[in-house]
Amino acid sequence: MINLLILFFSLFALSSCSDKSYTYNQENLIIGSEGLAKRSTTAGNLITTAIQRVHNLDVVLYPSDFLSTSHANLFRSQMNSQTIDSLSQIYASGDKDRFAIGNMTGRAIKTLIRQRTLEKYSLDLEVAGASYDIMISGGTIISEQYNLDGNRPLIDEQNYLVAISQYFLRPGGVFPPYQYRNNIDGLFRETNKKISASESLTAYLKSNEEAPFLAKIRARVQKTKGANLGFKNIHTIQGISFLSPFRGDQVQTQGIVTAIARIENYPGGYEAYIQSQYPDSDDRTSEGLKLYFDENPSLSIGQLVSVAGTVYEEQDNGTNTLTATSLRDITFLKVLASDLSLPDPIVLGVDGKIIPSKQHSSYRGDLNFKPSLNLKDGLDFWESLEGMRVQISNPRVVGFRGGKEGFDDDKRHITLFLSPENGRKNFTSAGGVMATPDLELFNPDIMTLSSGDLTVGVSEKTVYNIGDIIEGSIEGIMTFTKNLFGESEFLFQLPQASSAIASFESSRSARTIKPLEERPIFLAEKSERKLSIAAYNIKNLSAINGDEKRLEETARMINVNLKCPDILGLVEIQDFNGEDFSGNSQAKQTIDKLIEFIPKEGSCSDVDYRAVNIDPLSHREGGVPGANIRVALIYNQNRLDFTQNRAPTPLTETLLEANGDLNFNPGRVFPNDEAFANSRKSIVAQFKFKGEDVFVIVNHFNSKLGDTSHFSAVQPIHRDSEIRRAKMAQAVNRFTSLIERRNPKSHIAVIGDFNAYLNEVPMSFLENDVLYNLMRTIPENRRYTTNHNGNSQSLDYIFVNKNFKNRLDQFDVIQVNSDFMGRLSDHDPIISTFNF
Repeated sequence: MINLLILFFSLFALSSCSDKSYTYNQENLIIGSEGLAKRSTTAGNLITTAIQRVHNLDVVLYPSDFLSTSHANLFRSQMNSQTIDSLSQIYASGDKDRFAIGNMTGRAIKTLIRQRTLEKYSLDLEVAGASYDIMISGGTIISEQYNLDGNRPLIDEQNYLVAISQYFLRPGGVFPPYQYRNNIDGLFRETNKKISASESLTAYLKSNEEAPFLAKIRARVQKTKGANLGFKNIHTIQGISFLSPFRGDQVQTQGIVTAIARIENYPGGYEAYIQSQYPDSDDRTSEGLKLYFDENPSLSIGQLVSVAGTVYEEQDNGTNTLTATSLRDITFLKVLASDLSLPDPIVLGVDGKIIPSKQHSSYRGDLNFKPSLNLKDGLDFWESLEGMRVQISNPRVVGFRGGKEGFDDDKRHITLFLSPENGRKNFTSAGGVMATPDLELFNPDIMTLSSGDLTVGVSEKTVYNIGDIIEGSIEGIMTFTKNLFGESEFLFQLPQASSAIASFESSRSARTIKPLEERPIFLAEKSERKLSIAAYNIKNLSAINGDEKRLEETARMINVNLKCPDILGLVEIQDFNGEDFSGNSQAKQTIDKLIEFIPKEGSCSDVDYRAVNIDPLSHREGGVPGANIRVALIYNQNRLDFTQNRAPTPLTETLLEANGDLNFNPGRVFPNDEAFANSRKSIVAQFKFKGEDVFVIVNHFNSKLGDTSHFSAVQPIHRDSEIRRAKMAQAVNRFTSLIERRNPKSHIAVIGDFNAYLNEVPMSFLENDVLYNLMRTIPENRRYTTNHNGNSQSLDYIFVNKNFKNRLDQFDVIQVNSDFMGRLSDHDPIISTFNF
């Protein structure tokens, strides 16, 4: 087989003059994919150029996995159908043939290329319209260069029209897709256009257009190798700090295999862990080490192996991240003995090593430059155990992700967040663990147990709820691993089945998701003179068929658990067709269906809900692409008077008339303020209840995306998203102050999902003078509306002015979601009643 053979050399003389130096009347060329892991190929250059030219795009990113390594075909000077068919065999067909067109900034293009290169530490994307050159040393990118054709710079802030693989983009093809692994929703603004790569190739080859110089190297990924240092013990390779002192060097070591698995998710390969037979006396040095193989190494647990390779510090998709020490590019492997006893696990908890439960890190700066570990810090403690066998006893479930987490979910993976026996006291009322954001305490002793290739015996079909105890001891290994979302975290993985897990799962085999009737219910008595106001992040709810069951169950929750509040603010209402760029942003069908499904019985027998909604400009306010999420509300017209006052556009300014009424009802709060640019606008509505003016402002402040995580190398973590929330809070506060001045007898409620902790700076702006946060009226161990990575915390609030506060009857968080699998949303509803 001949791959990438250039059958003529005249191209080289012409290539310096033009990118279009090869024409159909020149000599023939063999098109193939030789050298794919290191550089772009003639096959990649041809297909990407075809897509780019036919669809007039700036940049094309084509997965190198779609190129056949077993075919090479002749690119003839004269094209005919037989030649075109022959060339097409090099490329993937079916679902892999579909590509999406969208806009990306230069920075986003660079980010995606960089992240995909770090998936395999080799070339992952073929390109047209651009070029890149990346050099890697020991898992770290040490140099990178990106250009457009003609050596023009790829400008960070400029938008480019780009084609990327639909198969890689969203669930249904490669797992994990770009949407999960690369946060593509924040990088790629999709259009409605989908194209076929093969059809593009056929159209291109049939045209009389000049072809490019196909032998040109457009993309290259190079790996350097350091010195060959010979034998090193595992603890010497790991060292006393976060980074190995031998990163990038070639070493040989030995240890007992404690785990081995084939990697099912992209990009595949095999992982193994080995641990020293003879540890040193320094608790800071780990005795475990990860090994990576492209092919099956045919190892088994309990073997003693000698292995040589290059020391890597594998990093995730972020910047300034912690890394996982591993041995890759294996050059030597030998089994020295078999069926050995495994090293004794390190016992964690009250009967062994106490896990730090306060701060993730007390260090200020980049942990990668920290000279040695401080085992009183959570991150340092876990780093000292990287790759090692550990044991915990009687852990408590304090969070979960995947599995049967969501309503009607049946995901093929599950993550459990566990609190080992550690003498902690900050449990929630349901047995979860409270975060203390004011002190930056997010419980570093929470252990993350994940199903997957290296874990056996943990079923994603088992129902777990917050507060469940898994009785018995569990042995596994501590790893630092990239999760489905491209972020690395310390994981507790079980290479061998745990009897404690098996016992728990068998005892729960008949257990199903708790029905709404067995979850918390708002207990306040209804009365003619009580007004009830609630808010609920409904989690990307639309009226499309795939979401109708959740919509119907959400409507039932409004009846059963909220008792049909008089006013219900809704967050994350999608347009009528959900995550689709076609159509418009109208949500009437979604809201009407929700109202229709609310059972007219019990506390809701006398309810007649009506919607208050302003459709946003299409695709201008963030959230899931194509879905046009917004805030809205529904109200019981049998209890409240609402007079619609004209219909504003999405950007019409809402003002207070001299008499204290809104000039538009409903309206949007400062929709043109820079604080709300490209984000959800707050909606305001004015009602009458018992002759009194009631103003309700529903909000959905910007998320914490972009903030660094507690696993970031740079400490303390940065919350840049607070700046935007602070501006939003100031704008809403100004508006409520206007209402107070123009209508001093009015009652004002500011409600919704603020994506902010209780005492976060933006929330202090809302509590400045005019408003009171009702979350402060309930016990601290109940002040949570969501659960993130095992930490129960509050993000949703009801703020009221003094007139409302003086009428307060009851406030509560109805934790129907945070503490249970079968969640309808990732937030809990909040509700309050007021006496009139």
